[in-house]
Amino acid sequence: MELTEDYQSFISWQCRLRKLAMREQGGRPSVGMSAGVCALAGGDEQGRISFLINRRNPADRTSEFRHIIRKTHDPSEWVKNGLRILAELHYHETDQFEPELTALFSDDSTIADALLKAGQCRLRFAEGSIEYEFDFDVRSIDRDEEYFQATYWHNHLFNPALPGQVRVLGFSPRL
Repeated sequence: MELTEDYQSFISWQCRLRKLAMREQGGRPSVGMSAGVCALAGGDEQGRISFLINRRNPADRTSEFRHIIRKTHDPSEWVKNGLRILAELHYHETDQFEPELTALFSDDSTIADALLKAGQCRLRFAEGSIEYEFDFDVRSIDRDEEYFQATYWHNHLFNPALPGQVRVLGFSPRL
């Protein structure tokens, strides 16, 4: 997929926000890393969702995250080692990210159900004076897909209570 200049600028901005969050906020997401969800026709925000931006070919990084979690039962070690990888390496090459965003939901999430039923949505990202708004197609990502695994293990680094039964949705920009 050929990215528009505006969407590539959005991905670069997301990388900057995420580097700052990893280095200065202990990995806590900033408001710009989540989006307000609206219908394509516009209207009121129907909720907010935190999203991941995913590197192309995420299998190696996913394997690192899985190894970090499985080698110790101490969640503080998970965060420490995950932050090191994410702050030092992960977000530096902004052209190495997929256009599709992913988000993790509980198995019984009503917003996930509504998004899948609609099949599309508008997302509004904003922080400070910067704002981006794009339309997206929404799909369910199967457990065996690498972006499901990447999303699950990334989230698990920061949430040791993450249940085993979750859903991951993909949001592909309608460029």
